[in-house]
Amino acid sequence: MASTRFSEDIRPLTELKTRTSALVEQVRRSRRPMLLTRRGRGVAVLLDLAEYERLLDRAAFVAAVKEGVQAAEAGDLHPHAAAERILESFGERDGD
Repeated sequence: MASTRFSEDIRPLTELKTRTSALVEQVRRSRRPMLLTRRGRGVAVLLDLAEYERLLDRAAFVAAVKEGVQAAEAGDLHPHAAAERILESFGERDGD
């Protein structure tokens, strides 16, 4: 995600109401989040969809790594062959 430019990326919520298309286009083009404010305080963030999905993927990956570390620390490990079968199953869908 690109760095926030405070002169461009902080807008009052009322501006979103009047210039929605232009602000969405700015966020999409710049790939920077936009902080929306009310009475000078942040209330929401407008984020490009691809950046949002990237953040979700990253959060899921970090959570999976933490879960794996906790399982390993607890001794909950799979034999090599079982681990290979589990890894090979990733990406498979029902009926494929």
